[in-house]
Amino acid sequence: MTTPDVGVYPFFSQDHRDCDGAWVALEEAASGARADETRKLWKDFAARMERHFRMEEEVLFPAFEDATGMHGAGPTEVMRIEHNQMRALLAQIGQRVDAGDLDGVLDHGDTLMMLVAQHNAKEENMLYPMADNALHAVWDSLAARLHTYIDPSH
Repeated sequence: MTTPDVGVYPFFSQDHRDCDGAWVALEEAASGARADETRKLWKDFAARMERHFRMEEEVLFPAFEDATGMHGAGPTEVMRIEHNQMRALLAQIGQRVDAGDLDGVLDHGDTLMMLVAQHNAKEENMLYPMADNALHAVWDSLAARLHTYIDPSH
């Protein structure tokens, strides 16, 4: 994370940008037929994406649901469904990386990035502002929990 986290929106939208940047590096390596570099960058990208999903699913979403009473419905349920769709694509990309199929990595990656862009827009335009309003008073404790995902010694 490269900016101060002063709330849900800045914290998570910056993590979106960081994940996007990791994909750009991976895409450049795959486009340049640099298989070893692509494998290395894939591990970083996949780990960043899973960490982001976990921070939302294990910390943000439950806190938001508790604060709003929206359990089992609403925006967090839609986001979980989309996370699972993205995880399926990530698994397919991982298979392409393992097989050394860089064209397949790029093809599946295009689909993933389209889903990610739509997903991030929903979070940044709807969920995160709602969460900032609902969780403002407890942000400091949530931020401390979230930082354990970024730096486990925190």
